[in-house]
Amino acid sequence: MSFLDRVKPIVDQTITTLASACFETDPIAGEKYSRQTSIISSAYKRHGTILERAMLESLRESNRHKVWREDSFRVSRAADQIIGQQADAALLPYGESLRTLSNRHDGV
Repeated sequence: MSFLDRVKPIVDQTITTLASACFETDPIAGEKYSRQTSIISSAYKRHGTILERAMLESLRESNRHKVWREDSFRVSRAADQIIGQQADAALLPYGESLRTLSNRHDGV
């Protein structure tokens, strides 16, 4: 299956969803221009999903990369218990750290 064959379904689904979506009419722009603006605005918001799929499929074609997709981030029971015992306010903001973790194996 070619790159385009793997990416086209998400693009087609996005177009179908946008074409059938209902939007409120802006009284200033009128029905026609209000709908066009809403569709274009919504399409911009969906670019991320399309780009993510395109990058994923492109990297899959590479023999230098191992690519997978994780639709649901897994949280262990231990991590869930630790977080569940603390108030959100007690958590440190991201960036303040004692150490970092890396999954790089190339020594860099």
